[in-house]
Amino acid sequence: MGNCSTGSCSGCGSKEHEAAPFVAEGDLAARGELDYAIPHRLEDYKPLLPRRAPPYKVHWNWEIILPCNYRCRYCVVHNESASFLTLPVEEWRKIWGRMFKLYGCCQVRFAGGEPTIYPDFINLVAMILEMHTVDITTNLSFDVEEWIKKVPAQGIAISGSLHLDHVEPGEFLKKLLILRDRGNQLISASLVAYPPTLHRVEPIREMFEKERVLFKIIPFNGVYEGKRYPMAYTDDERRILGMQVEKSKDELGKTLNKQWQDYANAKPDDKNFLGIPCHMGELYAKIYSDGTVRRCCHTGVDILGHITDENLKLYDEPRPCTVVACSCWKPMVSGRYEEKVGMLWQSADHPVWQAKAEVLAP
Repeated sequence: MGNCSTGSCSGCGSKEHEAAPFVAEGDLAARGELDYAIPHRLEDYKPLLPRRAPPYKVHWNWEIILPCNYRCRYCVVHNESASFLTLPVEEWRKIWGRMFKLYGCCQVRFAGGEPTIYPDFINLVAMILEMHTVDITTNLSFDVEEWIKKVPAQGIAISGSLHLDHVEPGEFLKKLLILRDRGNQLISASLVAYPPTLHRVEPIREMFEKERVLFKIIPFNGVYEGKRYPMAYTDDERRILGMQVEKSKDELGKTLNKQWQDYANAKPDDKNFLGIPCHMGELYAKIYSDGTVRRCCHTGVDILGHITDENLKLYDEPRPCTVVACSCWKPMVSGRYEEKVGMLWQSADHPVWQAKAEVLAP
Protein backbone atom coordinates (compact mmCIF):
# COMPACT_ATOMS: atom_id res chain seq x y z
CA MET A 1 0.00 0.00 0.00
CA GLY A 2 1.17 3.52 -0.58
CA ASN A 3 0.26 7.17 -0.49
CA CYS A 4 0.70 8.00 -4.16
CA SER A 5 0.36 6.30 -7.51
CA THR A 6 3.11 4.38 -9.23
CA GLY A 7 5.34 6.65 -11.27
CA SER A 8 8.50 6.58 -13.33
CA CYS A 9 11.98 6.59 -11.88
CA SER A 10 13.13 9.98 -10.58
CA GLY A 11 16.59 8.86 -9.51
CA CYS A 12 19.98 10.25 -10.25
CA GLY A 13 19.98 9.35 -13.95
CA SER A 14 23.12 7.24 -13.76
CA LYS A 15 22.89 3.97 -15.68
CA GLU A 16 24.44 2.26 -12.67
CA HIS A 17 21.57 3.35 -10.44
CA GLU A 18 18.60 2.99 -12.79
CA ALA A 19 15.85 0.69 -11.55
CA ALA A 20 15.87 -2.78 -13.08
CA PRO A 21 14.10 -2.98 -16.49
CA PHE A 22 10.68 -4.54 -16.84
CA VAL A 23 10.62 -7.62 -19.07
CA ALA A 24 6.98 -8.69 -19.00
CA GLU A 25 6.33 -7.36 -22.52
CA GLY A 26 8.88 -9.71 -24.02
CA ASP A 27 7.84 -13.09 -25.36
CA LEU A 28 8.86 -15.17 -22.36
CA ALA A 29 7.39 -18.33 -23.83
CA ALA A 30 9.73 -18.03 -26.81
CA ARG A 31 12.69 -18.19 -24.43
CA GLY A 32 11.58 -21.69 -23.55
CA GLU A 33 11.01 -20.72 -19.92
CA LEU A 34 7.23 -21.04 -19.86
CA ASP A 35 4.75 -23.70 -20.87
CA TYR A 36 2.07 -21.09 -21.55
CA ALA A 37 1.96 -17.79 -23.42
CA ILE A 38 1.39 -14.46 -21.69
CA PRO A 39 -0.97 -12.39 -23.89
CA HIS A 40 0.46 -9.09 -25.09
CA ARG A 41 -2.77 -7.22 -25.77
CA LEU A 42 -5.15 -6.15 -23.04
CA GLU A 43 -8.11 -7.38 -25.07
CA ASP A 44 -6.62 -10.88 -24.94
CA TYR A 45 -6.23 -10.71 -21.18
CA LYS A 46 -9.15 -12.84 -20.00
CA PRO A 47 -8.33 -15.21 -17.15
CA LEU A 48 -10.09 -18.55 -17.09
CA LEU A 49 -11.78 -17.76 -13.76
CA PRO A 50 -12.21 -13.96 -13.47
CA ARG A 51 -13.12 -12.56 -10.05
CA ARG A 52 -16.53 -10.89 -10.10
CA ALA A 53 -16.42 -9.12 -6.71
CA PRO A 54 -14.20 -6.25 -5.56
CA PRO A 55 -11.25 -5.89 -5.43
CA TYR A 56 -11.49 -8.20 -8.50
CA LYS A 57 -7.80 -9.08 -8.24
CA VAL A 58 -6.83 -12.22 -6.30
CA HIS A 59 -4.67 -11.51 -3.23
CA TRP A 60 -2.15 -14.13 -2.09
CA ASN A 61 -0.63 -13.69 1.37
CA TRP A 62 2.63 -15.65 1.21
CA GLU A 63 4.28 -16.28 4.56
CA ILE A 64 7.34 -17.46 2.72
CA ILE A 65 9.71 -17.96 5.66
CA LEU A 66 9.45 -17.85 9.47
CA PRO A 67 13.11 -17.30 10.47
CA CYS A 68 14.17 -13.67 10.87
CA ASN A 69 17.46 -11.81 11.23
CA TYR A 70 16.00 -9.59 14.00
CA ARG A 71 15.05 -10.53 17.56
CA CYS A 72 12.23 -8.18 18.53
CA ARG A 73 10.86 -8.41 22.07
CA TYR A 74 7.24 -8.36 20.90
CA CYS A 75 7.42 -10.77 17.96
CA VAL A 76 5.56 -14.08 18.24
CA VAL A 77 5.88 -15.01 14.56
CA HIS A 78 9.52 -15.82 13.81
CA ASN A 79 10.62 -19.41 14.29
CA GLU A 80 14.27 -20.16 13.66
CA SER A 81 13.72 -23.91 13.51
CA ALA A 82 10.75 -23.83 11.14
CA SER A 83 11.28 -25.50 7.78
CA PHE A 84 10.19 -23.75 4.61
CA LEU A 85 9.64 -24.74 1.02
CA THR A 86 12.53 -23.85 -1.28
CA LEU A 87 12.37 -24.17 -5.05
CA PRO A 88 14.52 -22.77 -7.88
CA VAL A 89 13.18 -19.52 -9.33
CA GLU A 90 12.32 -21.31 -12.58
CA GLU A 91 10.09 -23.75 -10.68
CA TRP A 92 8.35 -20.84 -9.00
CA ARG A 93 7.93 -19.30 -12.46
CA LYS A 94 5.85 -22.29 -13.52
CA ILE A 95 3.71 -22.07 -10.38
CA TRP A 96 3.03 -18.37 -10.64
CA GLY A 97 2.56 -18.68 -14.38
CA ARG A 98 -0.21 -21.18 -13.68
CA MET A 99 -1.83 -18.72 -11.27
CA PHE A 100 -1.60 -16.03 -13.95
CA LYS A 101 -3.28 -18.32 -16.43
CA LEU A 102 -6.10 -19.02 -13.96
CA TYR A 103 -6.60 -15.61 -12.37
CA GLY A 104 -4.64 -13.09 -14.36
CA CYS A 105 -2.49 -10.51 -12.62
CA CYS A 106 -2.68 -11.23 -8.89
CA GLN A 107 -1.39 -9.41 -5.84
CA VAL A 108 1.37 -11.41 -4.09
CA ARG A 109 2.14 -10.20 -0.59
CA PHE A 110 5.33 -11.46 1.03
CA ALA A 111 5.50 -11.77 4.80
CA GLY A 112 7.43 -13.72 7.38
CA GLY A 113 9.68 -13.89 9.40
CA GLU A 114 11.83 -11.68 7.24
CA PRO A 115 11.04 -12.55 3.60
CA THR A 116 14.17 -10.98 2.13
CA ILE A 117 16.41 -13.64 3.73
CA TYR A 118 14.66 -16.34 1.69
CA PRO A 119 17.17 -17.91 -0.78
CA ASP A 120 17.45 -15.98 -4.06
CA PHE A 121 14.63 -13.70 -2.95
CA ILE A 122 15.54 -10.73 -5.14
CA ASN A 123 15.45 -12.82 -8.32
CA LEU A 124 12.19 -14.44 -7.17
CA VAL A 125 10.52 -11.05 -6.77
CA ALA A 126 11.81 -9.81 -10.12
CA MET A 127 10.38 -12.91 -11.79
CA ILE A 128 6.95 -12.63 -10.15
CA LEU A 129 6.72 -8.99 -11.23
CA GLU A 130 6.64 -10.15 -14.84
CA MET A 131 3.07 -11.33 -14.26
CA HIS A 132 1.81 -10.09 -10.89
CA THR A 133 2.01 -7.14 -8.53
CA VAL A 134 3.91 -7.50 -5.28
CA ASP A 135 3.68 -6.16 -1.72
CA ILE A 136 6.53 -6.88 0.69
CA THR A 137 6.52 -6.42 4.45
CA THR A 138 10.20 -6.16 5.36
CA ASN A 139 12.55 -4.75 7.99
CA LEU A 140 14.60 -3.21 5.13
CA SER A 141 17.78 -4.97 6.24
CA PHE A 142 18.57 -5.95 2.64
CA ASP A 143 21.09 -4.23 0.34
CA VAL A 144 19.09 -1.37 -1.16
CA GLU A 145 21.53 -0.75 -4.03
CA GLU A 146 21.41 -4.39 -5.14
CA TRP A 147 17.62 -4.30 -4.91
CA ILE A 148 17.40 -1.22 -7.13
CA LYS A 149 19.62 -2.81 -9.78
CA LYS A 150 17.66 -6.07 -10.01
CA VAL A 151 14.03 -5.40 -9.06
CA PRO A 152 11.67 -3.33 -11.24
CA ALA A 153 10.28 -0.28 -9.46
CA GLN A 154 6.81 -0.56 -10.97
CA GLY A 155 4.08 -2.89 -9.80
CA ILE A 156 5.48 -3.22 -6.28
CA ALA A 157 4.68 -1.81 -2.84
CA ILE A 158 7.24 -1.90 -0.05
CA SER A 159 5.97 -1.79 3.51
CA GLY A 160 8.86 -1.23 5.87
CA SER A 161 8.49 -2.55 9.43
CA LEU A 162 10.33 -0.25 11.82
CA HIS A 163 11.76 -2.13 14.82
CA LEU A 164 13.22 0.27 17.36
CA ASP A 165 15.35 -2.41 19.02
CA HIS A 166 17.41 -2.70 15.84
CA VAL A 167 17.35 0.57 13.89
CA GLU A 168 16.80 4.27 14.46
CA PRO A 169 13.81 5.90 12.71
CA GLY A 170 15.96 8.38 10.77
CA GLU A 171 18.19 5.67 9.30
CA PHE A 172 15.13 3.58 8.42
CA LEU A 173 13.34 6.50 6.77
CA LYS A 174 16.44 7.27 4.70
CA LYS A 175 16.30 3.79 3.13
CA LEU A 176 12.64 4.20 2.25
CA LEU A 177 13.29 7.57 0.64
CA ILE A 178 16.17 6.14 -1.43
CA LEU A 179 13.78 3.48 -2.75
CA ARG A 180 11.16 6.13 -3.53
CA ASP A 181 13.65 8.43 -5.23
CA ARG A 182 14.74 5.56 -7.50
CA GLY A 183 11.18 4.82 -8.60
CA ASN A 184 9.44 2.81 -5.86
CA GLN A 185 6.53 5.19 -5.36
CA LEU A 186 4.41 2.87 -3.20
CA ILE A 187 6.30 2.89 0.07
CA SER A 188 5.01 2.88 3.64
CA ALA A 189 6.21 2.24 7.17
CA SER A 190 4.69 0.51 10.17
CA LEU A 191 5.44 0.43 13.88
CA VAL A 192 4.13 -1.95 16.52
CA ALA A 193 2.47 -0.03 19.38
CA TYR A 194 4.50 -1.84 22.05
CA PRO A 195 3.60 -0.49 25.52
CA PRO A 196 7.16 0.56 26.58
CA THR A 197 7.64 2.63 23.40
CA LEU A 198 4.20 4.20 23.03
CA HIS A 199 5.66 7.59 23.99
CA ARG A 200 7.72 7.53 20.78
CA VAL A 201 4.84 6.87 18.40
CA GLU A 202 3.73 10.46 17.81
CA PRO A 203 7.13 12.06 16.98
CA ILE A 204 8.01 9.13 14.71
CA ARG A 205 4.66 9.35 12.89
CA GLU A 206 5.20 13.08 12.39
CA MET A 207 8.72 12.46 11.04
CA PHE A 208 7.48 10.03 8.39
CA GLU A 209 4.36 11.98 7.41
CA LYS A 210 6.49 15.10 6.95
CA GLU A 211 8.23 13.17 4.15
CA ARG A 212 4.84 12.02 2.77
CA VAL A 213 5.39 8.42 3.83
CA LEU A 214 2.28 6.48 4.85
CA PHE A 215 2.71 5.48 8.50
CA LYS A 216 0.79 2.55 10.00
CA ILE A 217 0.49 1.92 13.73
CA ILE A 218 -0.08 -1.77 14.48
CA PRO A 219 -1.62 -2.67 17.86
CA PHE A 220 0.59 -5.00 19.88
CA ASN A 221 -0.76 -8.56 19.93
CA GLY A 222 0.93 -10.52 22.68
CA VAL A 223 1.81 -10.58 26.37
CA TYR A 224 3.64 -7.79 28.19
CA GLU A 225 4.22 -7.87 31.97
CA GLY A 226 1.73 -10.69 32.28
CA LYS A 227 -1.07 -8.86 30.46
CA ARG A 228 -2.59 -9.89 27.14
CA TYR A 229 -2.66 -7.14 24.50
CA PRO A 230 -4.40 -5.46 22.73
CA MET A 231 -7.15 -6.03 25.33
CA ALA A 232 -4.84 -4.78 28.12
CA TYR A 233 -4.25 -1.29 26.67
CA THR A 234 -5.26 1.24 29.33
CA ASP A 235 -7.70 4.05 28.57
CA ASP A 236 -4.76 6.48 28.41
CA GLU A 237 -2.90 4.23 25.96
CA ARG A 238 -5.99 3.87 23.80
CA ARG A 239 -6.35 7.66 23.87
CA ILE A 240 -2.74 8.07 22.70
CA LEU A 241 -3.34 5.70 19.80
CA GLY A 242 -6.65 7.35 18.95
CA MET A 243 -4.97 10.76 18.87
CA GLN A 244 -2.60 9.49 16.16
CA VAL A 245 -5.60 8.86 13.92
CA GLU A 246 -7.05 12.30 14.67
CA LYS A 247 -3.76 14.15 14.16
CA SER A 248 -2.70 12.34 10.98
CA LYS A 249 -2.93 14.41 7.80
CA ASP A 250 -2.82 11.31 5.61
CA GLU A 251 -6.36 10.17 4.76
CA LEU A 252 -5.24 6.65 3.87
CA GLY A 253 -3.27 6.49 7.09
CA LYS A 254 -6.35 7.58 9.03
CA THR A 255 -8.45 4.83 7.44
CA LEU A 256 -5.90 2.06 7.94
CA ASN A 257 -5.01 3.00 11.51
CA LYS A 258 -8.64 3.38 12.50
CA GLN A 259 -9.33 -0.06 11.02
CA TRP A 260 -6.49 -1.54 13.08
CA GLN A 261 -7.71 0.14 16.25
CA ASP A 262 -11.34 -0.83 15.66
CA TYR A 263 -10.18 -4.43 15.31
CA ALA A 264 -8.08 -4.23 18.47
CA ASN A 265 -10.98 -2.73 20.42
CA ALA A 266 -13.67 -5.05 19.03
CA LYS A 267 -15.55 -7.36 21.36
CA PRO A 268 -15.63 -11.10 20.52
CA ASP A 269 -19.22 -10.89 19.26
CA ASP A 270 -18.17 -8.18 16.79
CA LYS A 271 -15.78 -10.69 15.18
CA ASN A 272 -18.26 -13.55 14.95
CA PHE A 273 -19.11 -14.09 11.28
CA LEU A 274 -19.91 -17.79 11.59
CA GLY A 275 -22.14 -18.88 8.72
CA ILE A 276 -21.98 -15.54 6.88
CA PRO A 277 -20.66 -15.73 3.28
CA CYS A 278 -17.06 -14.52 3.05
CA HIS A 279 -14.87 -13.97 -0.02
CA MET A 280 -11.77 -15.39 1.66
CA GLY A 281 -10.79 -18.42 -0.37
CA GLU A 282 -12.23 -16.82 -3.50
CA LEU A 283 -10.43 -13.46 -3.61
CA TYR A 284 -7.75 -14.25 -1.05
CA ALA A 285 -5.69 -17.18 0.18
CA LYS A 286 -2.76 -17.63 2.56
CA ILE A 287 0.30 -19.62 1.56
CA TYR A 288 2.21 -20.96 4.55
CA SER A 289 5.98 -21.45 4.59
CA ASP A 290 5.64 -25.20 3.95
CA GLY A 291 3.53 -24.49 0.84
CA THR A 292 0.14 -25.30 2.39
CA VAL A 293 -2.60 -23.02 1.07
CA ARG A 294 -5.52 -22.17 3.32
CA ARG A 295 -8.63 -20.12 2.79
CA CYS A 296 -7.54 -17.40 5.22
CA CYS A 297 -5.18 -16.70 8.14
CA HIS A 298 -7.31 -18.20 10.90
CA THR A 299 -6.07 -21.42 12.50
CA GLY A 300 -7.84 -24.55 11.30
CA VAL A 301 -9.72 -23.15 8.31
CA ASP A 302 -10.12 -25.08 5.06
CA ILE A 303 -6.97 -26.25 3.28
CA LEU A 304 -7.27 -25.51 -0.44
CA GLY A 305 -4.21 -27.59 -1.32
CA HIS A 306 -0.48 -27.10 -1.74
CA ILE A 307 1.06 -24.33 -3.82
CA THR A 308 2.83 -26.94 -5.98
CA ASP A 309 -0.43 -28.82 -6.77
CA GLU A 310 -1.22 -28.54 -10.47
CA ASN A 311 -4.94 -28.65 -9.71
CA LEU A 312 -4.87 -25.96 -7.00
CA LYS A 313 -7.79 -23.57 -7.45
CA LEU A 314 -9.65 -21.04 -5.38
CA TYR A 315 -13.37 -21.08 -4.66
CA ASP A 316 -15.56 -19.71 -7.43
CA GLU A 317 -17.88 -17.85 -5.04
CA PRO A 318 -18.04 -16.70 -1.40
CA ARG A 319 -18.56 -19.43 1.17
CA PRO A 320 -19.83 -19.29 4.77
CA CYS A 321 -17.30 -18.38 7.43
CA THR A 322 -16.44 -21.39 9.59
CA VAL A 323 -14.91 -19.68 12.65
CA VAL A 324 -16.51 -18.06 15.68
CA ALA A 325 -13.95 -15.27 16.26
CA CYS A 326 -12.40 -13.93 13.05
CA SER A 327 -8.70 -13.11 13.41
CA CYS A 328 -8.49 -10.86 10.33
CA TRP A 329 -8.30 -7.09 10.72
CA LYS A 330 -9.94 -6.60 7.30
CA PRO A 331 -12.31 -9.54 6.73
CA MET A 332 -14.07 -10.00 3.38
CA VAL A 333 -17.52 -10.70 4.81
CA SER A 334 -20.17 -10.16 2.14
CA GLY A 335 -22.15 -6.98 2.65
CA ARG A 336 -19.64 -5.51 5.10
CA TYR A 337 -16.24 -5.19 3.45
CA GLU A 338 -17.29 -3.56 0.18
CA GLU A 339 -17.54 -0.01 1.53
CA LYS A 340 -13.82 0.16 2.39
CA VAL A 341 -12.46 -2.19 -0.25
CA GLY A 342 -10.77 0.61 -2.19
CA MET A 343 -8.71 1.66 0.82
CA LEU A 344 -8.09 -1.68 2.52
CA TRP A 345 -7.43 -3.86 -0.52
CA GLN A 346 -5.63 -1.53 -2.90
CA SER A 347 -2.51 -2.66 -4.73
CA ALA A 348 0.04 -1.27 -7.12
CA ASP A 349 -0.88 -1.09 -10.80
CA HIS A 350 1.04 -3.50 -12.98
CA PRO A 351 2.73 -1.64 -15.88
CA VAL A 352 1.33 -4.17 -18.37
CA TRP A 353 -1.62 -6.01 -16.83
CA GLN A 354 -3.89 -3.20 -15.67
CA ALA A 355 -7.19 -4.94 -16.33
CA LYS A 356 -10.18 -3.45 -14.56
CA ALA A 357 -13.47 -5.01 -13.58
CA GLU A 358 -15.06 -4.42 -16.98
CA VAL A 359 -12.17 -6.20 -18.71
CA LEU A 360 -12.46 -9.15 -16.37
CA ALA A 361 -16.19 -9.54 -16.92
CA PRO A 362 -17.05 -12.79 -18.77
